[in-house]
Amino acid sequence: MSVVSRGVRNAFRSPVRAIAIVVILGLTIGLSFVMLIGHQSVENKVGTTLASIGTTVTIVPVGYGTGSTANARLTTAELSQVARLPDVVGLDEALPDSLPSGGTAGAGATLAPGSPGAPLSIVGTNDPAAPSNIGASTLAIVAGHTIDGSGDADDAMVSTTVAERNQLKVGSAFRAYGATLTVEAIFDSDTDNGNDTVIVPLATEQRLSDRRGEVLRAVATVDSLADLSAATGQITMDLGPAADVTSDVAQAGQALAPLQSVESLSLYSLFGAAVTAAVIILLVMVLTVRERKREVGTVKAIGSSTAGVVFQFMAEALTFAAAGGAAGLIAGAFVAGAITSGLVSSSGHGGSPGSAQAAQNPALEHLSQVHATATVPEVFIGLAGIAAIAASGSAAASYLISRIQPAEALRSE
Repeated sequence: MSVVSRGVRNAFRSPVRAIAIVVILGLTIGLSFVMLIGHQSVENKVGTTLASIGTTVTIVPVGYGTGSTANARLTTAELSQVARLPDVVGLDEALPDSLPSGGTAGAGATLAPGSPGAPLSIVGTNDPAAPSNIGASTLAIVAGHTIDGSGDADDAMVSTTVAERNQLKVGSAFRAYGATLTVEAIFDSDTDNGNDTVIVPLATEQRLSDRRGEVLRAVATVDSLADLSAATGQITMDLGPAADVTSDVAQAGQALAPLQSVESLSLYSLFGAAVTAAVIILLVMVLTVRERKREVGTVKAIGSSTAGVVFQFMAEALTFAAAGGAAGLIAGAFVAGAITSGLVSSSGHGGSPGSAQAAQNPALEHLSQVHATATVPEVFIGLAGIAAIAASGSAAASYLISRIQPAEALRSE
């Protein structure tokens, strides 16, 4: 009989003990497998989210939009140093305002508001095609052509809603700030506010509203996600206390913090469970060798080599690990999804689709939807882990066997 088959048979010498060992190993190895799947799933979710959040930095004057400072503003001169940063590939500057309500529709007349007393929004920008300037995610030109945002002409783009309400078309004129502006394009967006807006070049809005050089909102585009954090810090340093600087990566960092805690917890639990399984195998094999000391001495006395006896006990350890591992892998594959979802939910992400970060950034809408399933690489990692557990657990037993002298073993009994 080969040493391997003898080791496998010896593993089940005592069925009760064998079952108990397999159950305990199954629990620890199964927990290791569940934590491995959970860790990989959360890690993939974090990586996917970070890759999709965009590479923009929003810059506004301190207190802008909160009413805390009435005269808060930035200037094109201050923002020019942002545009010169090596990692910044674009800078969209905007100066939003409201046109006085009233007037009658028609060419050369003041634009009529959407409702009585409601001001009509106008925004000057150096990037008229950017939907973020009108609070939308899409901006499509349906007639005419995009105006030159870097120029100073009295040109304008009006939404389809404004055009229909005021009987405007490309080439029509209307009055604003006492000047006559020409409609060069008609656009459509995906929001009501965006469809009740007029867009003009930044310099034109600054001149007409007598706010030369002033900017109330800017969005810097960074060349890569890897440089986003550093660029945000540099912009904050350059502009100092005059500006509030935020980036999507900062929002994502706050939103992803609970997921990253689950990722760390699952990794620590993985190592803990794997070490526990190895210790269990080690103790079982140490006790087994001590129980069979006379048997080991007898086998070595009749000519078996130490290596042969060591391989026999290693085969026994591998049998325990394989049986417990098979049970653990099967059970873990079934419960990994539920356990991972429970960990994510308890971390505070159960309601993330409605969170403030998700409202600001659609990439953060589905952070709680982490789908944990066993993949082929994870199964192979699990199998490799089982072999490592068996090998490390039988190492001490192998050392003890090599120390046993046949004569001493027989005398001690």
